[in-house]
Amino acid sequence: MPNVFDVLLVLAFAVLLPMWSHFILWPRHERAVDAGDVRARSREYVRTIAAEWALVAAAVVLMIVNGRSLSGLWLAPPVGWRAAGYALPVVYAVLVLVQARAIASKPAALAKLRAKWQPLRALIPHTPGEYRLFALLSITAGFCEEFLFRGYLVWVLQLVMGLIPAAIVSMVLFGLAHGYQGGKFGFRAAMAGVAMGVLALVTRSLLPSMLLHAVMDLGGGWVTYMAMSRGEEPTRVPNGAAAA
Repeated sequence: MPNVFDVLLVLAFAVLLPMWSHFILWPRHERAVDAGDVRARSREYVRTIAAEWALVAAAVVLMIVNGRSLSGLWLAPPVGWRAAGYALPVVYAVLVLVQARAIASKPAALAKLRAKWQPLRALIPHTPGEYRLFALLSITAGFCEEFLFRGYLVWVLQLVMGLIPAAIVSMVLFGLAHGYQGGKFGFRAAMAGVAMGVLALVTRSLLPSMLLHAVMDLGGGWVTYMAMSRGEEPTRVPNGAAAA
């Protein structure tokens, strides 16, 4: 059974840390990027990577110290027909490759993509060095966020409310944790969380959802990095000024 330390850890990564990020860290990071701090994105990537691995380590320590088996977190590969869940991240990766090839040689498409993703300019990598760190962040998020939200959080909650309600609560909290991205992009992240949550439920394993999560982040980062790094960002027209 979960103890008070499990509850405190869940509150830390599912409630308190997202609130701190949304109201404090993210606005501060956006200001640093807009002020021209060339190291701001890299610092944010490294900070997030360190924080997520630290939270996973804390969860693992709690499981081991309390004599629990990590198998209860669905870390084993899916078996039988459930292994078909691996097809989803593979299909997604193919679609990203097709999309990237389609827009790579089209300046107009790249410009449109830059404009579309401007609200997340502080998150999207703009340089090769930033993209390498972003790739590490994507892999980290794929493993750590699925472990925490679809594994540990569901394990804690299901002992109180049952598996399906626990999975639904984890999906909601995962979506809220990405609320700093704003309405449209936050909603997209929430829907991605629903897809990964359903995938975990169907396969009874976190491995397909971890792979899907990492592929989604890597693919999205690659396409948007390609757009941001191939041309000037759209010029912002001052308030009250008319475009020429």
